[in-house]
Formats: sequence, structure tokens, C-alpha cells
Amino acid sequence: MVIATLCGLILTACQSQEALPDIPFSVWRGEIALRQTNLSPEDSIRLRAVYYDCIYQNDSVPDSLYQADLREVRQDSAFIWLLDTVLRRYPTDYDFVGRLKPLFQRWKALFPEDSLPQVVTFVTGYGPVGALTMEQDMCQLCEKHLMIGLHYFISDTFGYYPPDLPYFIRRRLTEPHIPVFVALRLIRSKMPTLSPRHVPKMIDYMVWHGIQLYALEKLLPELPDTLRLFYTAAHMQWLEENARFAYKELLPYFQESSYFTIQPYIGEEPFTKDFGRESPPRLGWYFGWQAVRRYAEKKNISLRELLQTPVEQYAKLYEESGYRP
Repeated sequence: MVIATLCGLILTACQSQEALPDIPFSVWRGEIALRQTNLSPEDSIRLRAVYYDCIYQNDSVPDSLYQADLREVRQDSAFIWLLDTVLRRYPTDYDFVGRLKPLFQRWKALFPEDSLPQVVTFVTGYGPVGALTMEQDMCQLCEKHLMIGLHYFISDTFGYYPPDLPYFIRRRLTEPHIPVFVALRLIRSKMPTLSPRHVPKMIDYMVWHGIQLYALEKLLPELPDTLRLFYTAAHMQWLEENARFAYKELLPYFQESSYFTIQPYIGEEPFTKDFGRESPPRLGWYFGWQAVRRYAEKKNISLRELLQTPVEQYAKLYEESGYRP
């Protein structure tokens, strides 16, 4: 009996081990190249490729303009200080490959026909504050590269982020969140767009964000829910105690299409004002995630199929999930 039990445990352990494809994977440290006094020929080629692919996004930019831009940033004292600050936080031996390779292995298993982008860490400086601008600066998926802006992952208390960036956003500008933003950039590249101009209903936003959170769970299973949701432990505790009540309060808004009306439940806020300062924000995302989870389990549907689900089917997906907290 003991031997049989041990064999069963060993078999279960072997079956639970994740089989990940072997992929060539490297991370090029572009900010290190920028800081060098004399660029090597290889770094010069790589730097130019990153500029044209991710910064200009245009092959027709004259080389003279590129050289002028490169010279300007490498002679700017404030930019050099920012480079040095980033390099103190992420020294040359920081293991980006170890942190990110499992994510890209899982992505390759999901989309084996796709070529993986060359991952590049970089520093570009701070642009205008705004959700779209900042997310683009933090992590940008280009045609051939995926560029990570390390200057947005220094610390949640770093004093030189744009001054009007609220702390509830700063909380996620930390090193442990890097894989989350990289994964989100990959995930969204495979999903349909969801824009207010298409007049989606709140349930559409819930499922759209819920699919992303479900994908994060599958692609980054080693991370805690708090990192993937941008929540605190107190937020998770609040949900354990109040999810059913909050769900009932949100239910009348599921078919609402006025973004101004539903923004408190799906938009970026420090908390959900209807439920007080201790409540988590973006409750629509959370309930959407739970519904997508339930749907995937019931229908035995793959993550790839979920990502490619048309927006027009989101409401049906939610209904068929049967989710109620």
C-alpha cells in the first residue's frame, strides 16, 4: 500500500511538471549600449534597428536624423543620470533571461507558428502622462522587437516619475511587475480591439479584461494574484468578504454602454467609490476574470481560442459561464 501510494505521488508529480518548448532566448540591454562611450559595431547595428523599429516605426527616417537624435540623448546630462539610475537598479548581471524565458516558452507553445520578438531593455525618458502613452513607454511590441522601458520600473517611490502620476499607478512600476506588462503586450496583440467608439457594453469590457487576466494566470502561474491584478492583499481579503454584495450592485450596469456611467467599475481608480476606500478598483475586471475562468473550465476551451474570441460573442460567453459569486 505504501509503495503504491509513493508510486502514485511520483507519477502525479511527473505529470504536473510543465513541458515547455526549448527556444533560443536572449535579452539585449540597449540602455547599456547607450551609456557606452564607444559603441561596438554589433551594438551600433542593434541600436539602429531598435530606433527604426520601435521609436521611429519607419524605415524612411534619414540616417542623419537618427545620428542627431542619438548624439543628443547621449550628451544630455539628465538622460545620462537616468541611465545611471536604471543601471544601479538593474546592473549588467541582472537575470532578465531567467525572469522572462518561461513566459516566452509558454507563448511559443501557444502560438508555435509565430516568430518571437527580440526582447530589448531600454530607456527613452518620460513622455506625456496618460494610460496609453505610459503603457507604450513601459512595454512596446514592435515588428521585430519587444522593448521594455526600464525607467518605468525603478521603484514605486522613485521621485522623478511624472509628478501627476498617482500612487495607485506607481505601485505597479516595480521590478516584479515587468513580466506582467510584457505578457499583457503579447496577449493584447492576439485579441480584438475594444474601444469606446464601438460603444461596447460593460459586460464586453468585463470579458475583454477577464480574458487578459485569465491569460496572465496561465502564462505567469508563478506570480501571485496580487501582481497580476494590481491589487493588494487587503483588496483580495475585501473580495473574499464582499464579492457577492458587490456583484449584485454591479449587475444592473452589465448592459450599460455609457462609458461615463460604467467607468467607476472598469476604469483606473484607486478604489471603487460606491464601496469605500478599502474596496479594490476595477471590480468589473475581477468578475470578468472569474466568469472567463468558469467558462474555460466548463467548455474545456483553450487559451488560444479565448484570445481570438470575437467581441460580439463576449456577452454570450459570460452568460454561458454561469458565474455567480
